[in-house]
Amino acid sequence: MEQKVAIFDIDKTMIRNDSMFLFVWYGIRKKPLTIFNLLAIAWKTALYKLNLISVEEVKASFFYAIRFFGEAELEEFYDSVLEPNLYGDARRELKRRKESGCHVLLVTASPHAYMKYFKKLPDVDEVIGTELACSNGRYTNRIVGGNCKGDEKAVRIHRYLQEAGIRIDYEHSAAYSDSLSDMPMFLLVKNRYLINQYSPELEELRWKS
Repeated sequence: MEQKVAIFDIDKTMIRNDSMFLFVWYGIRKKPLTIFNLLAIAWKTALYKLNLISVEEVKASFFYAIRFFGEAELEEFYDSVLEPNLYGDARRELKRRKESGCHVLLVTASPHAYMKYFKKLPDVDEVIGTELACSNGRYTNRIVGGNCKGDEKAVRIHRYLQEAGIRIDYEHSAAYSDSLSDMPMFLLVKNRYLINQYSPELEELRWKS
């Protein structure tokens, strides 16, 4: 079935900040001893910049606190931190696209473990994100299946749509992101919007409220 699709990045597109950093501070607030993990974050970030470790390894250090949280605390992170960070303009665009008949996807490099709660928004059909391994009924900070960024976003979108029996109506579909690293995602649709950034290749949208 051919259908219009609207694809949204989340970090700095739907929300004002990067959820990865917001989660670090949420973890410290809820579990104060995780403040010592800031040393690991700094060390692994330095190693990554020297091309000595992978992006998955450095990102995992940011999610260290997740091993101490159950689903209730992860949902609270969404309710108390992420949802209040939503751009009002982004929320209105979600609604506009849904009302126009689009299947609405949020696709993020951040962990699905807590980004999945964006599906609580009434105009969101599905959330796709980086997957974390589980142990003893809780998430760990180990990334499985690769970082959902760049080409991997397009792969995950194709997989989801194929399983849902949806073919993208290219002419009438749209994608939104703040980053050119999402070009593989942009290329899936005709209408491409760069949020609060400028590029001659894409239509600029300024979301303020």
